[in-house]
This record gives sequence, C-alpha cells and structure tokens, in this order.
Amino acid sequence: MEKLLAYVGGSERCGSTLLDLILNNSPHVQSVGEVSRLCWYAQTNREPCTCGTPVSECEFWRRVEVEGCTELGLRDGEPLLRTRETMLWPEHVGRLGTVAQKCLLVLGNRPLYLTAARVLTSRHHEACQNSLFWYEMLRRVTGCPIILDSSKDARRLKALYLTDPQPFRLLHMVRDGRAIVASAMRRKNFDVLRATKAWVKITHSLRWVMRTVPERQVLRVHYESLCRDPHRTTERVCDFLQIPFDAEMLTLRKHDAHNIGGNPMRFRKLESQITLDEQWRRQLSAEDLATFERLAGRWNRHLGYQD
Repeated sequence: MEKLLAYVGGSERCGSTLLDLILNNSPHVQSVGEVSRLCWYAQTNREPCTCGTPVSECEFWRRVEVEGCTELGLRDGEPLLRTRETMLWPEHVGRLGTVAQKCLLVLGNRPLYLTAARVLTSRHHEACQNSLFWYEMLRRVTGCPIILDSSKDARRLKALYLTDPQPFRLLHMVRDGRAIVASAMRRKNFDVLRATKAWVKITHSLRWVMRTVPERQVLRVHYESLCRDPHRTTERVCDFLQIPFDAEMLTLRKHDAHNIGGNPMRFRKLESQITLDEQWRRQLSAEDLATFERLAGRWNRHLGYQD
C-alpha cells in the first residue's frame, strides 16, 4: 500500500477530531492530531495525549522518539519531541518572509518555493522537514502507511504539499460557518462580528492555497454529512485514501487513540457514538444570523450550506 500523508485542512471545530478518531480505527491509518504543535505539547505537557498521559511521558510517543534517536544515531533519552520544531511560527520569518511566503504558497511553483524557502523562511522549511521526519518515524513504529495530520492550518497545508507533493492528500473538512462562529463566541468570548471575520479569513486562506493542489488529491468532507450518514461518508474517505472500509471504524475507540490537540470530546471516553452538534441553531440570535449573512453568507453557500 502506498505511503501517504493525509492532511485535514479546515477551521477550528470543523469536525477534524471526529474524523481523526474514525480513521484511526483503520489498521492502515495512524491519526496523530495536530502534529504542528508536537514540540510545544512535549515541552509544556499542558494538554495530554488522547490516552490521558502527558505527551512527553506517553508510551506511544516515547517509542516514536526512540525510533527518531535511532535513525539519527543519537543516544536514547535525547528530547527530540521537545526540540525538533514542527510549527510554522510567524515570528520565525519576519515581515518580509511572511509576505514572500504567502505569495509563493498561493503561486504554487515548487522549485521557486523551495529555493526561496531555504533563504527567506529557513525556519519554516526546517519545520516542514521535521514534520516529514516524524511522519516516517510514525510509520516505522506503527506499520501504518498513512499518517493523518489534522493541524488544519492553511499555510502548513501548502508548505507540506510543496515540500513533498506526491504522497500528499488533502481532506478539506468543512462545517456550517454559523457553527464555527457560535463555537468561537462560546469558547473565546468573541462577539459575532469578530468570530465571523475570523472564519471568513480562514475560509479565504484555504481557498487560495488550495488553488494549485490537483483536484485528484483533494476531497471535501462535510461535518454534517459525516454525522448524518457516517457509513457512506467514511466510505468516500476510504475510497479516496484507497483503503478498505469497515463498519467497525464508526465506533469511537478513544482509548486506542494518540491524537494531540483538537476537540475535548476526545477525552470523553464514554461517548462512542457519532452525534451531530448543532448548538448554533439555539445559540445565535436573529441579529447574529443577520450579521453572519451580511459578512459570510455567500461563502457559506459556496461550501454547500443553503438554509
């Protein structure tokens, strides 16, 4: 079976954690959540692995770290998880680098991007290389040919694609923008204006960076479809990744997962069934909905949300 990187692109609370847990039930897929934050999670231990153990102490992640040490010829005990940065921090490239990088990512010219990345955004280029390194160590430890990274970030999405395009597969996870806005209002105490503008910005960023990713390497997945018809939707995803579908994948076995980051639902071990969350229908007022429609209605309809 072909080695692939399946990358989930989308906004916060788009349903990526649910998709992670479902695909992790396949023997051909290792889902690891927001790998972009791996170094930070290992350094701080502020949020544990889905198994409940701090990332730096998790037996699964320790095996991955030991495999990395062996590959690099280092002694066991080197804190690789804490030191091999995988996040594309804006402050690492400066204003000029940020502008140049955005232009190059949208343009999508691989030779030009790689040449410029080594000069203008070398720290980000190194972070991409580190990510590819960890994907390979994960394959060796688990035997799974497909690694699922649900970091979601648009810039990371395109940078990884341009760094190694052939094995890249994009799962574009979308959810009704009104649900994303309502979630930001609850969790971050945003007002509807700020939350809507933030969602529009992410939606635009994804749209631009996806322009030069070949259609055959992209599959759009609607959160609502995944919840309402998980069997058919997961079958579509499995066909896209060229792996067999098994109905047993639809039982959320969270105790077997080692995702980092994502929705807190991954810690609720007793929740094993897939359920649709549409709190936004009760939460958003008529005024909130009018604001959303004015700023983002057409973009939401472009994603398939008509009502």
